[in-house]
Amino acid sequence: MPNNTILFEWSAPARPYKERTREFYTTILSIAFLLAVILFLLKEFLLIGVIMAFAFLSYVLATHKPEEVKHQLTTLGINTDGKLYKWEDLTQFWVQKQFSQEVVFVRTTKSLPGIILLVLDPPQKSTILKILTDKLKEETPTASFVDKASRWLGQKIPLENS
Repeated sequence: MPNNTILFEWSAPARPYKERTREFYTTILSIAFLLAVILFLLKEFLLIGVIMAFAFLSYVLATHKPEEVKHQLTTLGINTDGKLYKWEDLTQFWVQKQFSQEVVFVRTTKSLPGIILLVLDPPQKSTILKILTDKLKEETPTASFVDKASRWLGQKIPLENS
């Protein structure tokens, strides 16, 4: 069994988080209600349930702050919140800004989780990225049609004023 030495360790929120205003919740509820009325007229009751589930999920994720988790970069892989992802199961990483926080996205070869999110600690960013660059290739994936469409829709219909 190879030695699992910790190369670097930091604590950060489990996911990017942003405090939301009342306007955000009102907009989500309005969109969900409007879609539910349209789907009710079309007798699509199952889709109404799906829309309500997404609205509820949006509410829960926006109201509950993420817990602090410990991330470790080790000689065997990335250990995040007690789960080890081996380097041979990881393919690439890229850094992206979300809600004024920088996040490292690490793609895995397995279908679940598919992508690991590591919220960066700004003072330690260069050390973390150097270790990741030594182990994985840094490559930002090209935006898919869904990515482009959701970005466009988010600009046209903002859920809250910035």
